[in-house]
Amino acid sequence: MEESQRFTVGYALAPKKKQSFIQPSLVNLARDRGIDLVPIDTDRPLSAQGPFDCVLQKFYGEEWKAQLKNYAIKNPLVPIIDQPDAIERLHNRISMLQVVSELNIPQGKETFGIPSQIVVYDSMALSDFGAVGGTLRFPVIAKPLVADGSAKSHKMSLVYNRDGLLKLKPPLVLQEFVIVKEEREGSRFFGFVFNCRPISLCAVQDPAA
Repeated sequence: MEESQRFTVGYALAPKKKQSFIQPSLVNLARDRGIDLVPIDTDRPLSAQGPFDCVLQKFYGEEWKAQLKNYAIKNPLVPIIDQPDAIERLHNRISMLQVVSELNIPQGKETFGIPSQIVVYDSMALSDFGAVGGTLRFPVIAKPLVADGSAKSHKMSLVYNRDGLLKLKPPLVLQEFVIVKEEREGSRFFGFVFNCRPISLCAVQDPAA
């Protein structure tokens, strides 16, 4: 009896993400379905590993990016998910939201959009309260401009006043903290979309409501 075809999927993830996503249950389930999940050693040349039928990666750095590009040239039939160039706009918190501002959605009682925000590139701008306070209302959320998956990129602060601005380190995005107030209940809705298809919607109770 001919053995069923198996596929080898190499994955390159940061240690923390590897611990979160690559659980034994997932590895075992994939194996039962004919898919072998194999960790890629990012300290070794990618070209010296494999062969792979697919590469899943969420790793960063110019050297790694060059390795992926070289691997794609030598292995054009092997999908790489995601290609660095394909997700470049997601590494900047301004460009990642640009598509939302370009949506043409009829607005009725409900509204859909991005809270008011500005980009701050240097500390001098933070001391210019007219530039910040004239555009945004406190409280504001301070987020690093770069969203590259690193621990630093996930650090956010809720700033309540001008003094709090002076403690921040640019480059960063300042975004108004939206407080939803309804007659009975306040909720903030978060939608998750994959491949242009909504896959979930969750509401977070607003403590101020």
